[in-house]
Amino acid sequence: MLPFEEKFRNYLKKNAETVFMLLVTLGGVAGRFFLWDIYTGDMGAYLKWYNRAKECGGLPGIYELGQRIKGYNALFQLLTAALTHLPVDPQYMFKIVWTVFDLLLAAGVGVLVYHLCTDGGKLSFRTAKNKPLDKPALRKAAIAYALSFMSMNVIFNSAAWGQSDAVYVSLIIWSLVWILRDKPLRSFILLGLAFAFKLQTVFILPFFVFLYVYKKSFSCLYFLCLPAMLFMSALPRQIVGLLSPMNVQAAGTAAGVAAKTTTAQGLPGIINVYIGQIASGGRMYLEYPSFWAFFPNEDPDVFTDFYKFRNAAIVLTLMILAALVYMLLKEERKFDNCRLMYAAMVLSFTTVYFLPTMIDRYGYIYEILAIVLIFLDKRSIIPAALLHLVMFYQIAGRVGMETLPVSMQQLSFILLIIYGMYLYLLFGSGKEESNAGV
Repeated sequence: MLPFEEKFRNYLKKNAETVFMLLVTLGGVAGRFFLWDIYTGDMGAYLKWYNRAKECGGLPGIYELGQRIKGYNALFQLLTAALTHLPVDPQYMFKIVWTVFDLLLAAGVGVLVYHLCTDGGKLSFRTAKNKPLDKPALRKAAIAYALSFMSMNVIFNSAAWGQSDAVYVSLIIWSLVWILRDKPLRSFILLGLAFAFKLQTVFILPFFVFLYVYKKSFSCLYFLCLPAMLFMSALPRQIVGLLSPMNVQAAGTAAGVAAKTTTAQGLPGIINVYIGQIASGGRMYLEYPSFWAFFPNEDPDVFTDFYKFRNAAIVLTLMILAALVYMLLKEERKFDNCRLMYAAMVLSFTTVYFLPTMIDRYGYIYEILAIVLIFLDKRSIIPAALLHLVMFYQIAGRVGMETLPVSMQQLSFILLIIYGMYLYLLFGSGKEESNAGV
């Protein structure tokens, strides 16, 4: 072996995890690139909003854009307006941004796994002055990064479907990292940003409520970060609205759009976007195989009083969540890192499975938590694999792939079994300590 080969070999051996993650990153980005040309109906909606943002003049016209886009929040409008200033195909631009958040999500999963596998010790990526990295935990973190970034559900969601779920879920994962490191302010700021981007952030809130009651280490006032970040995300648009009477011929006029002279949208409009999303649907279940899929409602006359049934279902979900939190608090077993992640998994799973009017992408957060759990408890490998297969089946059909004829009721039953498996691993295993993960 030549001298440079020996040096190269030693470098690879010493930095195996870094090289592995680099190769995974390159391969994952390359694989996504070949899917970026896929056009879906949801991507069509993004492109429609992009064209409206361009007509309004991009960032200088974000107030006008807010008048024209009523169904999406201010943070997404700001992002869309910013993309109009880049000389790249808009479909590619959206998918590139979602890929960046895929990377941020995978990095968050890796850091979270490293943190959990080192018994909650302080994270450090410096070895000279600080404590050296835990090599076994680092290997698990590298594999967790790879599993997350190369997950078919993650790849197809962003690169093929063109959806943005990695944005808010990556912020949630990093929020979990900080809350477990007893940095609640950082955690809730990130959680607030996630909420400002997607209402679906509420699926993880039951776990944070449980942490608040169980740990007693942070104030309930931190929860105010969620509405605070929502309103702050709308500040750029509001400021442009306030200034618009001073500069009526804004960038929107140059694009053929008459600039409005009103001062600003009312603050209730910021909330009304989410209220409108909550009130939409019209059926007890949509594309997600939830509990309510056991009660077929393809005929719109099945539920003549849909909103009454929906409200009752929401109350039922809250009662189930309250019961689970009560059972967790009354458990005599100590909550180690593994059981905390099981609690996060089960509470978010419960929220999505029993709430009405859910769609197939809403299981994203607990699918990612399932990846985290396999590194803490090897018993969760089978339910995690089944869960990802079921949800990938859903996504594959949404991006145009041919799938086997499986009914929504059958999928809901399979998902109920998986849910029961996670309930057993959280409550019924009878073991003081969980089995080590992979």
